[in-house]
Amino acid sequence: MKYILSFGLLLILFIPCIAANDSTDTDLKNNILFFKDPRVDILQKIYSRKAVDPNKKNIRVQVAQAASRDDIFDAKAQFSARYPGITTYIKYASPNFKLRVGDFESKDEAFKFMKQIKPYFPSSFVIEEKN
Repeated sequence: MKYILSFGLLLILFIPCIAANDSTDTDLKNNILFFKDPRVDILQKIYSRKAVDPNKKNIRVQVAQAASRDDIFDAKAQFSARYPGITTYIKYASPNFKLRVGDFESKDEAFKFMKQIKPYFPSSFVIEEKN
């Protein structure tokens, strides 16, 4: 009786260990699953930007111009809905507001982008501006 109880106790203690060893032999043994917040990508883009050269000219596409601030913000909302990854800039030169978009490396890139948006924003054109 004493040996049966000892054997039963050992069985109870070692069965979970044997089951644990079987589960570690699966393909998930060394894999770790990470969940990353999408805002981390945005922060990486912000901090990985190049240093701004004060003499460098920014090449952008002017999408809209209007005397009313509300009209420009409506145009900005339409543009951002259609092209969510492109940065937008609103400039004010009395008496008009101007909506300019993008940070292009060359005029060729800007002209290609302008051709894409021309059907939606017919008054758009490429412009160079200082910082």
